[in-house]
Amino acid sequence: MFSLMGFVVAVLFGCEKADSSIISSGANTTQERLEEMNSIDRNSYAEVADVFLETQHITTQDKPYFLVFGANGCLYCDRLKTLIKQDSQIKESLKNNFSPYYINLSYSKKHNVDFLNKEVSTTKLGQIYGVRSTPTLVFLNANGDTLFVYPGYMQRDRFMATLEFLQNPDIAKLDEKTIAMKLRDLFEQKKI
Repeated sequence: MFSLMGFVVAVLFGCEKADSSIISSGANTTQERLEEMNSIDRNSYAEVADVFLETQHITTQDKPYFLVFGANGCLYCDRLKTLIKQDSQIKESLKNNFSPYYINLSYSKKHNVDFLNKEVSTTKLGQIYGVRSTPTLVFLNANGDTLFVYPGYMQRDRFMATLEFLQNPDIAKLDEKTIAMKLRDLFEQKKI
């Protein structure tokens, strides 16, 4: 009788232990799956992941933002990534002077965006900046105000001139239209 009762007690405690083990394991698997889903877009820009920050939390380090909106299968997005990867001057400028983010529109993800004070989807973030084609380069000041939006691939000399121009803190005081005109004049002056 005691052995039967001991067996029942052992089974009950064993089951309880097994159930909590399953629940714990399931929670870990779910957390791992969430992390995997949130970083799946990172694989699409793995070759320049040393430059771009994780997009789940879009924050500034008191630097202007540089957002690239790209997509899978986009030839010019791939060319832009290759340019950034191979050009140490562009790479260092982005890493040192901007808070750079590569946002892949091919994936649905939630982004906690500091300057918007809310969480938005990838699609909504693209809509905010009127992204219609990829790549689209979006430059924002440290407060999240739009400085310059460039739809399409930007060749090296123009890209470098834009980065240098937008590093000037006084530029952040100008409106988007004035910045676009000044950049256009700069491109014409440099014949780029």
